[in-house]
Amino acid sequence: MTPTQKVLWTIFGCLFLVFIGQLLISSSYLVSADNPQNSQKIAGENINLPEPVKEGLVRPPEKSSEAQDPQIYAKSVILIDVQSAYVMYAKNASDKIPMASTTKIMTAIVILEDFSDRLNDVVTISYPMIAVEGSDIQLRVGEKITVENLLKGLLIMSGNDTAFALATYFGGKDVFVAKMNEKAVFLGLKNIQYNDPAGLDEESSSTAHDLAVLASYAMRNQKFSEIVRTRETTISSADNAITHDLKSSNRMLKADEQYYYPNAIGIKTGFTNEAGHCLVSAAEKDGHMILGVILSTDENTVQASAKESKKLLEWGFVNWTWE
Repeated sequence: MTPTQKVLWTIFGCLFLVFIGQLLISSSYLVSADNPQNSQKIAGENINLPEPVKEGLVRPPEKSSEAQDPQIYAKSVILIDVQSAYVMYAKNASDKIPMASTTKIMTAIVILEDFSDRLNDVVTISYPMIAVEGSDIQLRVGEKITVENLLKGLLIMSGNDTAFALATYFGGKDVFVAKMNEKAVFLGLKNIQYNDPAGLDEESSSTAHDLAVLASYAMRNQKFSEIVRTRETTISSADNAITHDLKSSNRMLKADEQYYYPNAIGIKTGFTNEAGHCLVSAAEKDGHMILGVILSTDENTVQASAKESKKLLEWGFVNWTWE
């Protein structure tokens, strides 16, 4: 090796070491627990609720000293300010209990993130896909329908048939559920366990806290947020021969319902005998979004989760101020 070559190799080596050093510094900056403001700059690292950052969110002294906490009749409750991730109210939010069809939030996120380029795929419906109990959109054997339309049936009308159709198409139930659990780990959700794509399995469970984190994350996805705020729509099979009229299972979105809430923007209902009535809800007012989770209402009626969720969201906007 000539002297000139030795000099060139030395220079190259120094530059390479500088590059590696900068890369390591950058990586530690992104994931550092000591730097919570940057904790969400990369998905999957510190996505869990960070240390509370009020960012101008306050409960006025005159209210906090006199106003009572909301009387929400459910086993587990949480309310958060989405922008700051600040917990505005919580009751038994760390208790792990069945979550019913709120499971479908994760089902949708796996599709929208892992298979985002396949929303126009056409799925041929088979009997095993629709041989499920509970709510459905009445898919038919042999029907051909796009993934995007199945997502609408999943999130608007809470179709169990659409959940199993999607899971079957994308690798089969067991493979798909494994992806759901992997995604939960990736997002830092340590207290969620999925056993099926629809929430029928009573062993599928979560805490209200982790559901709030997941829902907050999901609402950042434009396609997801558009679908969950839809009150009603009609979807068709690929050949337009079969139509499905979809009406939201979320009573807070329906103007003709007793617990309609005009500020509501979604997101997902749930019910099984074991889980009771559940609702993950979100609302926007004056440029601020808050998100509530109600798991297992005391009252066993179809309106119960909307009733308690509306109370919770209204309490949040009345008792907290953004400055």
